[in-house]
Amino acid sequence: MKKRQIFAAATVALFLGSPFTVKGEEETSQRILEGVYLENVNLSGMTQEEAAQAADRRMEEIAGYQIQLWMDDQSVGIPASELGVSGDNQKTISQAAAIGQAGNVIKRYKVRKDLEEEPIQLALTNQADKQKVQTALETYCLPLNREVTDYGLTREGKGFQITNGQRGVTLDMEKSVSLVADYLENQWQDGNGSLELAVDITEPRGSQEELARVKNILGQGSTDYSSSSAARATNIKNGTSTLNGKVLYPGDSISVCSAMMPFTEENGYELAPSYANGTTVETFGGGICQVSTTLYLAVIRAELEVTERHNHSMIVNYVKPAMDAAIAEGSKDFQFTNNLDAPIYIEGYAAGGSLSFAIYGEEYRPENRKVTFESEILETIDPTVELTADTELGFGVTQMTQGPHIGYRSVLWKVVTENGEEVSREEVNNSNYMMSPTKYKVGVKTDNPEASSAMYSAIASNDLNKVYEAAQKY
Repeated sequence: MKKRQIFAAATVALFLGSPFTVKGEEETSQRILEGVYLENVNLSGMTQEEAAQAADRRMEEIAGYQIQLWMDDQSVGIPASELGVSGDNQKTISQAAAIGQAGNVIKRYKVRKDLEEEPIQLALTNQADKQKVQTALETYCLPLNREVTDYGLTREGKGFQITNGQRGVTLDMEKSVSLVADYLENQWQDGNGSLELAVDITEPRGSQEELARVKNILGQGSTDYSSSSAARATNIKNGTSTLNGKVLYPGDSISVCSAMMPFTEENGYELAPSYANGTTVETFGGGICQVSTTLYLAVIRAELEVTERHNHSMIVNYVKPAMDAAIAEGSKDFQFTNNLDAPIYIEGYAAGGSLSFAIYGEEYRPENRKVTFESEILETIDPTVELTADTELGFGVTQMTQGPHIGYRSVLWKVVTENGEEVSREEVNNSNYMMSPTKYKVGVKTDNPEASSAMYSAIASNDLNKVYEAAQKY
């Protein structure tokens, strides 16, 4: 009877293919059953230590795969290792080692037979380091951010060429970090991966159809700068170039001063005369007011909405009173809005002493309607003379330091006619220009006290004739 029991035990043991071991040996040398996989890694016959090494090799392989991250129509491939992919699979390996090792002989035998029919595939555990994910996105994806580009126009010959717009793309860092981490840990299986990041999209304004409506000249303006110095001419050309080619969509506004700034040497401007508080001074960008003024003429003739406009402190000689538009950084601006239902295109040209602007768009006014602008002078203020003593000049010698400017009070009228008949007359602006006196320095250098006294009296009278009389007398 005893021999039969021993034989039976040995027979079952051989049938199951398990060696006789003592308890301590089983814990250290127990092999994982045939048919157990960690994803596609076959763990059959491995010890836990060998399985852990196999899992580490698999994680190294996985870390080398590329994850293609998409931002709209742009993408960049980043190695999984740079996204901080790692894996602690010790618990899974312990689970693999425990399969078919518990229960009675029959139960373990059944598990082995089941594995022959259908292997068990355990999942690798991936972890993603969110800080490494963010660092990788900052390095590779932030440079893919793209400003929106609206549909635009370029002038070609007598027509226009429409340029296509492009969507603006901005990475949403916080959402994208979470998306990448979740993808790596819960969705990505094997091989190279691909994921759409969270981005903010800005659609371009305009379209081929909308810009095709820009074909008519709505308003024009031109002035002459042929008498300008070379520096002033440079400023006019430079300022004009900043405005040429701009497209304003319906509802868009533009600050002409901001468009031409900064008025610096680095931005192409030179020192030239300009007005400041009733005097003429040298400033970088002197002459740019002729640019804003010429554009103003085109804008009002196109009947666009002017939201800010200022006259000069003193009268200018290139347009009639009330037809100017002065600008000065921080104090004066010329701004207008495209109040039409179609885009407009600004064309500016400065060459050969002639400056011109044209506003293109879709003509919306009937052919029998005409608009003109009339400058009316309400008051003229003649310049005075202002004399100052100069102790370095010879007695009675005069030097003009500032030329005269006549003062004006004026108004600009918008006159609308239909079929040649005036139907409306509207005040556009009311402009006042300072009178600027003719200024002279008068020499008072003399050793004769009487002559000196007489000349100072003449200077105090601001009368050049009395200066001449004193000079002849002494």
